[in-house]
Amino acid sequence: MNWRGNEMTEEKDFRINKDEVGALSNAEGTLYKVTQETMNQKGWYKLADDEQVVKKAVLSKEEAEWFEKYKDLPFYDLPLYANDSSNHFTKKLSNKMVQYREDWKKRADFFNRLSQAYFNGYTIKKEKKYYIRLKFNIGPVFLNVNKTTGNWFFETRSETSSYKTQFTQEKIDAMQKDPRAKGLDLNVLKVEVSENEFED
Repeated sequence: MNWRGNEMTEEKDFRINKDEVGALSNAEGTLYKVTQETMNQKGWYKLADDEQVVKKAVLSKEEAEWFEKYKDLPFYDLPLYANDSSNHFTKKLSNKMVQYREDWKKRADFFNRLSQAYFNGYTIKKEKKYYIRLKFNIGPVFLNVNKTTGNWFFETRSETSSYKTQFTQEKIDAMQKDPRAKGLDLNVLKVEVSENEFED
């Protein structure tokens, strides 16, 4: 048994697949057991399933797509993976971080969130949505688009199975090019939708 603070954690073995470990390519069998003590010496710890409480990372759609490409790589270049020092998650992440080389805060945030996603999983950040609002003497009205016909009209902001009132920035940019938007600056008229009002 292993004491951690005031809690007692059952010792667990780790199993490593031979196909993922080039250094063991000449060994017999396909599955190798590594004791928890050995992994702990390398700074790796595994808790019993009923003890683990984690917070998932929040990623953009683009970040999640990148993450899915490399999530199955080992996180770091442990000696077992020394045959290919570039074939680990941290190396791929470092290469990706070059896009933020002028902003260390964004670089650190990107590294922290993607590392968190590797161990804890992730959720996709909800894309911002907007209403298109016009103000009249009788009060505000909002752009409604018929989901079947595509017709535009102004009414309440309530979205239904037939009418759409919430739009992403990409959709607004596309609608701005529509002849029906002539004389209207939709980006000036947009009002951000709070997340608790989001409709699919």
